[in-house]
Amino acid sequence: MNLYNIDWKKFLTVIIILVFFIIGLPLFAQAWAPKLPKGVHGPISWYMNGEAGRYFVPIVRGSKLLDPATGIVRTDSNCKPDSQGLSHCYNEIELQSGKIITIQNTHKMSNFHCLYPGEHVNVQPDGSSSWVIVQTN
Repeated sequence: MNLYNIDWKKFLTVIIILVFFIIGLPLFAQAWAPKLPKGVHGPISWYMNGEAGRYFVPIVRGSKLLDPATGIVRTDSNCKPDSQGLSHCYNEIELQSGKIITIQNTHKMSNFHCLYPGEHVNVQPDGSSSWVIVQTN
């Protein structure tokens, strides 16, 4: 093979594609993971979210939580796993005060169950007014 006879455009295209698959694809595959704000504690891995009935979740709708509260899960939706095998379930929780918050629960359903309607939970702030820890009873 002679270096002068190489089609440089094809060669560079192949190199760019290889670099993308070696470097870019693993970074893209991690894009699903929720980003924790500074000061918020989370699970070791999102695959472990729900261990011991403890879920680290953002509040996506409703008032922010300032104090610990008890509540009842009212809904469970959008639980189809993504390409990484994680579900990003939406749960409405009616707090004892009557307020309703909606959380997004990222977890691996085959490891830890979804929060289910009628389930009693304890909810406490987690270092940020928009993140909470939901503990099942």
